[in-house]
Amino acid sequence: MLYGQKDLVIDDKGRLTLPSLFRNEFGSGNCYATLGLDKCILIYTEESYKKYVDKILQLSEFDDIARRVQRTFLSNSYPLQIDSHNRILLPKLLVNKTKAEKKVVVVGMYDHLEIWDSEAFAKNIAEGEANYSSDAKSLIK
Repeated sequence: MLYGQKDLVIDDKGRLTLPSLFRNEFGSGNCYATLGLDKCILIYTEESYKKYVDKILQLSEFDDIARRVQRTFLSNSYPLQIDSHNRILLPKLLVNKTKAEKKVVVVGMYDHLEIWDSEAFAKNIAEGEANYSSDAKSLIK
């Protein structure tokens, strides 16, 4: 299970070192990156990625919205290998789309990670924390 957050820096070659806080969940050395709904990079274990893909592929190909979601998710997905120094090479396309180019925050989201540009995360989390009580009240009955 992935929880918490960690401030990190992407090196000049576009690699991110997975901190020990998250490393154990990626035991196989394989993972997947894709574009998140909130303009962050999502990193999935093989198992969790396959679960999400299964859900997305169950959507009807005859529905315009379903096809857009399938296309966006799958065309922005990349298999990654964790190297012997616990680093992943982030896909340049995803880095450009999310502006997660140097200073980032890695957030544990139970079954996947989010990689955010530090400034974008600060704005997002400030809004989330300001509305935490009312948002929780509206969703959790």
